[in-house]
Amino acid sequence: MKPTNWEYCTIIFRTYHNSGGGGYAGVTAFNLGLLWFEANAKGGNGRFTAAKSAEIPFAQVAEGYPQEKHPAHQEAHRNLVLALKKEGWQPVSGGGAGWWEQRFRREASSAPKTLVQKIRALFQRP
Repeated sequence: MKPTNWEYCTIIFRTYHNSGGGGYAGVTAFNLGLLWFEANAKGGNGRFTAAKSAEIPFAQVAEGYPQEKHPAHQEAHRNLVLALKKEGWQPVSGGGAGWWEQRFRREASSAPKTLVQKIRALFQRP
């Protein structure tokens, strides 16, 4: 029996800050930014982003990280988890310390082929 090759991913968060201040709906006192979650993956083809959540505008992120009780943060994270599961990713233990840092795996054979893999397949001889 052939051993299973796995790809693994972990959900992280990223932010973009408009350090120039700016304004939103006439309010200029806020330092606006965007927050989103990404599933950073590693497999036989190297590192890649398995999925990304919607970007959430915010005026500030208290404590410097996503808030577990913030409805928009929860929804973006939940939608990312659902997207990963739809693509064959299975939750596994070993995530990070943050509530958002869930870890997943999937069989490498179930992963969609990358563009490079598709091109290589065209030139392989039967």
